[in-house]
Amino acid sequence: MKFEPKIIKHLSGELFSAGLDISFSNEKYPNQTRIEKILEITKNKSVIHVGCADHLPLIETKIKNNKWLHRLLIENTTQCIGVDNNEEAVNFINNKLNIRDVYCFDITSDNVSILDNSHWDYMILGEIIEHIDNPVAFLTKIKEKYTGKVDKILITAPNVFNILTIKDIKSNIENINTDHRYWFSPFTLTKVMIRSGFNNCDLTFADRVKLPLFQAVARRLKIFFGITSYFYANCFSNLIIVADFE
Repeated sequence: MKFEPKIIKHLSGELFSAGLDISFSNEKYPNQTRIEKILEITKNKSVIHVGCADHLPLIETKIKNNKWLHRLLIENTTQCIGVDNNEEAVNFINNKLNIRDVYCFDITSDNVSILDNSHWDYMILGEIIEHIDNPVAFLTKIKEKYTGKVDKILITAPNVFNILTIKDIKSNIENINTDHRYWFSPFTLTKVMIRSGFNNCDLTFADRVKLPLFQAVARRLKIFFGITSYFYANCFSNLIIVADFE
């Protein structure tokens, strides 16, 4: 999904509104997980996977369940380099799992020849941006450092614009990962990308939430009759945005 030109003018700061209404009722999306969509986008591409370790205690369980993204990327791409700032996790991946091309360094400041001397199709930052104190400053450093070396950036983040979050709000409840600094909406995540210098932002949605009863029944009927179901943006818990470095 790409925003229409009028919305892009608000995203860029050319126009301002204190109460802009953005409708997402014109498009529906397939029922894909975040991992499925990332693998679809990056198939047969060269990839830098930032934050590749995930949570160290969960790695082996996720591998058994075929849900550890980094291993799936290795199998899906032509070349995949892993980067993480957790030295213990990187050592575990290198030594216990015997997976190479995983490194511990700061993606925004350290100079690493294997990255600097190659050209890459994608840099992936999955479930990271909501943990960063200043996402625009962080992404701006990445943009400045890797322009000309990487073609596109792919970022995933929790989608505040979903029916379960709205249900919690109506019940006067906030359900939150306590390490998160931000909730992102389609507009605010795109705004952060543009403010960081990225271009040609393309947004989609993944990880369908539990549906209300009437929608769940309708979906089961479609499955019974062999009809593929598509869902509105507010039915998904994750945002996926792809943008150009140049």
